[in-house]
Amino acid sequence: MIFTVGVETPENENQAYGMIVPALCQLDYGCFSGADDVDDLLPMVTEAITMMLEAMVEDGFDLTTLKDKGVTHYKADPEYAYFDTWLLVDVDISEYLGKKQRINVSLPEYLLTRIDRRVAAMGNYYKDRSHFLANAAHRELHAHSDKEM
Repeated sequence: MIFTVGVETPENENQAYGMIVPALCQLDYGCFSGADDVDDLLPMVTEAITMMLEAMVEDGFDLTTLKDKGVTHYKADPEYAYFDTWLLVDVDISEYLGKKQRINVSLPEYLLTRIDRRVAAMGNYYKDRSHFLANAAHRELHAHSDKEM
């Protein structure tokens, strides 16, 4: 999942960078981090995200309901006005979604060919066909999560 991260740049050398992950700041949760150096931003916020995901899962929170509203939304929100830089951080949340199950799915050959080409072309993003299908299913469910089933 791609998380939008707000970064507050320090005003002087005695301050640290402050970070927030708005998508994980809902209900009783809040995801914040800090870093002394620019090079530490990604590892520190990634650690904060994974720790928060673990806590949410332990509490029984359904991670499939998480929604990141994106940079444009958060930049316009007065609550996040003091964050002057925004990053996108990709964190694989699949390990928090439960055990994988093998299933049998029938798809038209042309669709499988297109999927395989996309996976090959985006090998740095998709691990394999199953990963592609899981991501597609997640996006579809997420896109229609506000509708009654």
